[in-house]
Amino acid sequence: MVNPSSARSPAPSASRRELLVRWSVGLAIGALFTWLSARNWPIDKLFSGTLTLGADRSGAHSLLLVNDAGAVNWSLRLWNLGGYLGCLFVIHWLRVLRWRPLLLAFAPAPLRVVNRIGAVGFMAVFMLPLRLGELVRPWLTHDDTGIPFGTGLSTIAVERVVDGLMVTLLLFAVLVQVPDTQLERYPQLLVGAYGALSVFGGATVVLLGTLVARAWTLRLLRSLIGVVSVGLANKIIGLVTTFIDGLSVLKSPVAVFSFLGMTVLYWGIVGFGVWLMAIGFGLDVPLIAGYTMMCCLVVGMMIPNSPGNVGSFWYFMLLPAGLYGVDTESPRAIGFGLGVWFVQTALVCLVGAWGLWARARAQLAASAHPDGPGRAHADGVVRDSSSAHE
Repeated sequence: MVNPSSARSPAPSASRRELLVRWSVGLAIGALFTWLSARNWPIDKLFSGTLTLGADRSGAHSLLLVNDAGAVNWSLRLWNLGGYLGCLFVIHWLRVLRWRPLLLAFAPAPLRVVNRIGAVGFMAVFMLPLRLGELVRPWLTHDDTGIPFGTGLSTIAVERVVDGLMVTLLLFAVLVQVPDTQLERYPQLLVGAYGALSVFGGATVVLLGTLVARAWTLRLLRSLIGVVSVGLANKIIGLVTTFIDGLSVLKSPVAVFSFLGMTVLYWGIVGFGVWLMAIGFGLDVPLIAGYTMMCCLVVGMMIPNSPGNVGSFWYFMLLPAGLYGVDTESPRAIGFGLGVWFVQTALVCLVGAWGLWARARAQLAASAHPDGPGRAHADGVVRDSSSAHE
């Protein structure tokens, strides 16, 4: 159970000026990658024509864009679209289920609470610029369960580091199977892979080192920041302390192996879903191509993202497609890149909107509950009234 005094630790907030700067930078990044990817697009073949339902060249039920001459510019098989939507729902639940054990080490976290927090948080990460959305889950977790913001943030850090390291190693594994003559045409792939390995490998060392050398880390911070301001040093140390507390879940082998197992399954389904959409758009690529495009997309997301990942999403996902004989400027390939982005955006926003509605409904139910010592929230999270946040 969370200590009430620590549960009241405030989440850091950004000034309006800082938010304006972040949004401006995010929009500029989106504009840059949209231009980089769309400057050679055959716009007339991508969007002009009639969108209809019919059969593609193989006779499968598909969504077709037919031009005025009766030719099909691009098509998407409905079975593949349905399969990808199913993958996205499974992915959402895997992200929720692997995160919950990290929280249970610190406070009761009913599945319905974690699910709605995750729904809102995943939407925020995808839609807000420059990783601002990463702060939403720990803030909502603090508000709904009393887990300190820094502790919740540490669970997100564990997720990001493990995800980044796993995907980077997978990228190396798939690139090893590409002939050197082909790989030489895409030097940015190896540059990105080695850059990601240094970032996520270094982050892994820092997280584990911080967990092992807690006292030394806090002393170093106090000596460095205390020279400027003792009050500021106390605030930062308070946040870092809760962050380090959150890392203590790594000491549980059961939690670690459960988390890693679901992470492997999670990324396995993500790559399969990308491949499923690729062949749904008529791209004749092997299954490994789905994982290569997935890895390149994740590594590309290390660059501060634009709102909704506009531009950068399809730019990085299509970047390695040429390794597998795909003409990345063809209507089918571009339709695939935009289609994956659109479906994922639409679903994450739909699930996030449900999360906001479910949270508002739970807060209304909690406000109607009589106050009292140790009051029970509508979700079943029991907290002392002095630390309750309505």
